[in-house]
Amino acid sequence: MPALAERYAALVRTGEIQRDPAQERAVAAMDGFRRHFLTVRGRTPGLIDRLRGRKSPATGLYLYGGVGRGKTMLMDLLVASLPPERVRRVHFHAFMLEIHARLKAVREGGAPDDFIPRVAQDIARDTDLLCFDELHVNDIADAMILGPLFVALMDAGVSVVATSNYRPDDLYANGLQRARFLPFIALIKARMGVCHVEGPTDYRHRALSERGTWFHPLNGHSRDAMAALFETLTGHRNPGPSSIEVDGRDLPLLHADARCAWLTFDVLCRENRGASDYLALGAVFEIVFLDAIPEMGEAQRNEARRFMTLIDTLYDTRRVLVARAATAPQSLYTGDSNKFEWDRTVSRLLEMQSPAWFAHKA
Repeated sequence: MPALAERYAALVRTGEIQRDPAQERAVAAMDGFRRHFLTVRGRTPGLIDRLRGRKSPATGLYLYGGVGRGKTMLMDLLVASLPPERVRRVHFHAFMLEIHARLKAVREGGAPDDFIPRVAQDIARDTDLLCFDELHVNDIADAMILGPLFVALMDAGVSVVATSNYRPDDLYANGLQRARFLPFIALIKARMGVCHVEGPTDYRHRALSERGTWFHPLNGHSRDAMAALFETLTGHRNPGPSSIEVDGRDLPLLHADARCAWLTFDVLCRENRGASDYLALGAVFEIVFLDAIPEMGEAQRNEARRFMTLIDTLYDTRRVLVARAATAPQSLYTGDSNKFEWDRTVSRLLEMQSPAWFAHKA
């Protein structure tokens, strides 16, 4: 039995996941890609290629399907089955920020006009496989360079595996100058295997609905419960610290994967943070774990105001909040300032814990 199929079957046997025919078909496609990737990677380049620093042109795999279909878990299986050297997994949004920064540096360095191939060659020096979670395109600056960028990456020998909620033809739908984006869609179809992880079961929706998203009071039991939910949603109990950059400042994350970020109340609401930080957080992550929310009185009105701004931002961007707090939302703030705004925040917090909210977004 192929390696990924064995790993998937083991997860089914231990009860960690339920057998899903659509996922099994995706596993078979991933196994085929894995075999091809390892075969090509193991070939010894010819003398001329070695002298020129070239590798064989690469291919890829594009997994798409509705939210909560287990695409991230499938990506976890693939990455875990490969030697870690020269395999890089990154959230698509973060990767594009990096690409724009690299392109800017190359232009400012006075390099010739072949900016994108130069950046692709730089990436290929230490990367054979790029794995993207959540490939979606809504920014014209990204849309205009994706086709040339992926051609250059694959021609440089970098394979690409991506997950997305969208079938290729629906990417950047109705976007500005979409005709210039169509070669990227053609590239996906021509050089990446396309696999639809179809089906009605939303595993994240079920986990959020069954376990709840507001844990209190602040004790070991609530922390264990929140950590267990994080592990269920991400496949990792403790993936380690990370950060995102907002307006030149780092926003530190206790733990993060492609969709979920775990942060503390102190970082988001005691520090001098604002809507730009919260918007940046929501742009990268679908589910925000907010830890150690204290009870707040009039003396903590500034922290309460930031918390209200955070909740408004997550609500407006349809993000999911998982929280660990000192008490229930209704009892969290006892100050006199901003009572009307706080009542609205409580109403939104309660709505954001409802199954209907998870069904819409998670």
